[in-house]
Amino acid sequence: MRWWLRSVAVGFTVGFGVGLVVGGTLGRVFMRLLFLAREDALGFETAMGAIVGEFTGSGTASIYAFGAIAGVALGLAYAVGRTLLPSGTRVRTILFTLGTTAFMLGQIVRGNREDFSVLPVTLSLVLIVGSVALTAAPVPFLVERLAPDRMRSPGRAAQGVVLLGMTGFAVFAVTGVVLAYTAV
Repeated sequence: MRWWLRSVAVGFTVGFGVGLVVGGTLGRVFMRLLFLAREDALGFETAMGAIVGEFTGSGTASIYAFGAIAGVALGLAYAVGRTLLPSGTRVRTILFTLGTTAFMLGQIVRGNREDFSVLPVTLSLVLIVGSVALTAAPVPFLVERLAPDRMRSPGRAAQGVVLLGMTGFAVFAVTGVVLAYTAV
């Protein structure tokens, strides 16, 4: 029980830190890139309430807060779900990054669908994928460094759960991309 609590605490802390620093910074930079790519969107209010083209303290704080909250979710998801993943940190990192990127892409598109009718869709999708993947990738390495998992070899049932989950995340992402391109 003590090992599990430590793992969850480390996942929370790592996720918060990585989400705040990496996710928040990339989110702020990428939001600026979207504005520069489509300056005629100046003044457009996004689904999250941000005004395109405005560089404000409260807007920046919102992006960093979203990054921190999403990071906590990533850290906890990894800490709790890593027992299902293969033992090697490299393989875990690849699977975790792909799965979380696919899930977050689908979720972000669905939550902000109307934004895709104004903002450049392909650039927006690439920036979402890039920011989520770059935020998710360090989480497994840091969690494993601070709270190493006991060496275990997941069985066929765990492999099946991971395969089913990855397939579901892929379908969720692909349907999200289709929704983004069909936003009106």
